Amino acid sequence: MKEKKLFSEIRDRKLPTQKFRKNSNSLSIFLAKKTLAKIPKQKLDKVVIVMVLRSSLAMLPAFLKYFPTAPVGFIGLKRDEKTAIAKKYYENLPKFNKNSVVIVPDPMLATGGSLNQTLVILMEKGVLPKNIYFTGFIGATEGVDLTTQIIPKENITLFAIDPKLDSKKYIVPGLGDFGDRYFRSN
Repeated sequence: MKEKKLFSEIRDRKLPTQKFRKNSNSLSIFLAKKTLAKIPKQKLDKVVIVMVLRSSLAMLPAFLKYFPTAPVGFIGLKRDEKTAIAKKYYENLPKFNKNSVVIVPDPMLATGGSLNQTLVILMEKGVLPKNIYFTGFIGATEGVDLTTQIIPKENITLFAIDPKLDSKKYIVPGLGDFGDRYFRSN
């Protein structure tokens, strides 16, 4: 499978930025298509995409390819490197209701803290947990377990699940800081 090779390559921390971006874009398209297949056809006109700044921005073009009319909202969360707890610094979301279907693409699901903060914000705005979908490249078991306490397991699409987090709460073996790797140049 072509996607396994692309994923294996982005795990290499020495992969040049251009190749990392190209592989990530291809994997995002693959994952967006898999997410589309999970959403009932009669609900496609109710889809809203919510991006958690910043690394999720890399996935937006792929999701707009499959959900071209979906409104896009943004939540900014900044992780404290000492505590691994994220603080919200920005929110710009469209109106939601109990029929809204929300997709949250984000490359990494480590502790699940940022995603779960996002889920709480969405639920406070009226989105039902059964209508929230998460899509990412890689997750850690801890983050997946935490997330499935809120949304159904079948609403999660990940290319890989790694077994643990290191002392800094990074996924092991993971693929490094996705946002830094995608948005920098080397």
